[in-house]
Amino acid sequence: MDMFKKIGMLAVPLVAGGILLASGCQKKEDIKTAQEKPATPSEPSMREPAPAGQEQMPPVMGKQFPKEMLEAIQRGEQKPESKPVTKGHAPVVVPGQVQGKWKAVVIAVVNKQTNEKKDYVVGINKDFTLPNSKIKIKVLNFLPNFSMSPQGITSLSNESKNPAAQIIVYEDNKNVFEGWLFEKFPQVHPFQHKVYAIVLKNQIPI
Repeated sequence: MDMFKKIGMLAVPLVAGGILLASGCQKKEDIKTAQEKPATPSEPSMREPAPAGQEQMPPVMGKQFPKEMLEAIQRGEQKPESKPVTKGHAPVVVPGQVQGKWKAVVIAVVNKQTNEKKDYVVGINKDFTLPNSKIKIKVLNFLPNFSMSPQGITSLSNESKNPAAQIIVYEDNKNVFEGWLFEKFPQVHPFQHKVYAIVLKNQIPI
């Protein structure tokens, strides 16, 4: 009986050692696999070629547009009458090279019920009311080369490379939309309404 006990006592450390050795080998294999596995970017790179049939967006501050903007482009859809996705109000800085160089923007309004389309010239920091409606549009800012970073929103230059207008839309004196219209990317956070569609069409320099 004592001999069996001794054999059992010797077998336990041998088995335990085998388990530890196997575990160590497995960890080395896992580390090796993780190192060899190519990294998967969390967001699409702005430097990669755009898919066929899609327009590539310009770089912003040498990086990327916000993730939610890229996702909106890829989906090409948004829930009806929804406000733009925002994470607080980022500060807007109009650089000196842009200030006083633009007097108005051209906003195209489409009546979805009649298919009638009409362009309106709206001065910057001005507002107007759509005829025969309770819709009022106010243009807060215009940036010819829109750029967004953690520090805020600004324009990289005074060239119309990525034109954007910051607007507020009121209906019955209630704020129903507040955000940016992008001339080249109208599908990014568009104004959603059961009757009207509003897009940035052009801009007018001084």
